[in-house]
Amino acid sequence: MEQLPLIISHINSSVDGRLVADRWTLPFDGKNKDDVLNVYTEIKDGYSADAWILGRNSVQKHFFPETFDNETSTPVTAPRTYIGHRDSKRSLVIFDSKGLIKYTDDKVYGDNIITVLGENVNEEYLEHLRQTGISYLFAGVDGHDYKKALHTLYHEFAIRLVLLDGGGMLNGLFLKKQLIDELSLVIYPGIDALSGISSIYEYKGKDCEYPAYGQSLELMDMKRCRDGVVWLKYKIHKKGNNHE
Repeated sequence: MEQLPLIISHINSSVDGRLVADRWTLPFDGKNKDDVLNVYTEIKDGYSADAWILGRNSVQKHFFPETFDNETSTPVTAPRTYIGHRDSKRSLVIFDSKGLIKYTDDKVYGDNIITVLGENVNEEYLEHLRQTGISYLFAGVDGHDYKKALHTLYHEFAIRLVLLDGGGMLNGLFLKKQLIDELSLVIYPGIDALSGISSIYEYKGKDCEYPAYGQSLELMDMKRCRDGVVWLKYKIHKKGNNHE
């Protein structure tokens, strides 16, 4: 059996499954909203995971908004894993297939960054990562061979337990590829309600596609946390290839 890290999809959502916390209604009793939202982080820290995963959109929205731009673009001729700074207990793995994020630090919240790229990025971008001390690896030509990326994380970075933090599009891609082992859903006691807002799983496909096909949920645990937050834990059973 192929050795891959255990992937837990760890999600903080409103009761209607939306992900943009700034839009959620306030606690009924006047408690500080950020304090209630912190329940999610407390649960996350309790997992003691080796790494957590974010997609490019989430990273540029919250941490590194600039886009890398270079006058020259030299093709990568020999894509190889590069191990940069590795002095944190936990790592942040960022999926950025086109190599668009311009970094100003090698860490987020004290966690060393590992970025997952497509082989079609340019050498100038790789040099930017090396100068910043950021590790990188490749997930096929287009950067979407997630199983290959996870294999590298397991064998070259000794990563065994990973929390998939999203956003919704990356969550949807992992689900479609049947790479999620468990779902950890933390439900904030509030509502968004606007149609079109990013939700828990958002696979961008055709109407004829069923990205969750062949996967079933088994409830493992259910907890009522402080301030009305509910935590649901599911095991994901995979019964076959996705139906399209």
